[in-house]
Amino acid sequence: MKSRRQIFLWLPWFMLAGAVPAYANNPPQPDGILALVLIIPVAIVGYRLAGAQVTEKQRKRRVLTGLALALCTLLTFAGTEIAMIPLLIILGYGIRRGTLAISSGQGKKRVVWGCIILLFAFFGVANYVASLNYPMQGPMVENSAVTNLRIITTAEVEFQNNATLDVNKNGVGEYGSLEQLHKAGLLDDFLWKRLQRPIYRYVVVLNGDPARDEKQYFIYAAPVHYGRPPITISLLRTFLPHVPYARRTFASDETGVVRAADLGGSRDVTRAEAEKWPQF
Repeated sequence: MKSRRQIFLWLPWFMLAGAVPAYANNPPQPDGILALVLIIPVAIVGYRLAGAQVTEKQRKRRVLTGLALALCTLLTFAGTEIAMIPLLIILGYGIRRGTLAISSGQGKKRVVWGCIILLFAFFGVANYVASLNYPMQGPMVENSAVTNLRIITTAEVEFQNNATLDVNKNGVGEYGSLEQLHKAGLLDDFLWKRLQRPIYRYVVVLNGDPARDEKQYFIYAAPVHYGRPPITISLLRTFLPHVPYARRTFASDETGVVRAADLGGSRDVTRAEAEKWPQF
């Protein structure tokens, strides 16, 4: 009987450990998940330190309560609408433990530990919610840059195929600058505003003499702020200005191949240099 109870107690935590890869690419940041998970042990330990006794009813429901809380925590890993009800259940558990510690604890410490449980429960939930709204960083910023680069590459191909600009009047179009692509309607206003954000700097370099031959183009996206964002809790980040950091620089040309490299900083790039980078 005792071994069966131990299995039921350990099972939820094995489920949580197995779910870590599943939430790794989802919105909640690690500190948001950690703060939420810590509500449960803080409530348990604080309840005991307040001098409150575990009732026979609570003891009988311990396994069921543990499974329910573990399932709720697992569901919050998704960071979607499905996490809202489990989130409220965990918050309710923390509030109930805190109020019980104050009402059934011993001495002045019951008020102290009860308030600690209540405050941490509200902090854990608030920090989790803040972690859902954390702005793009790292791979997310870089993937956005690659997406923009591919859109610009497609626009360049269409700009040339339409012969929007044909300097030597031979029926074969030239490639254009970002401004020319925008004026031609190939980069819509939404994307154009996105390109102006201080995240990545997009540069189109046109080569060749269109009077004698058609131009070639080379485009690269360099991070405006190179490096990694400072490590702070998600709730604190909501009150601080966010600077989107990135590490890799991306480049492409008329071949459509996107290449990437970590240059150790943000600087101008040449076609000859980028051709030596590995494909993305």
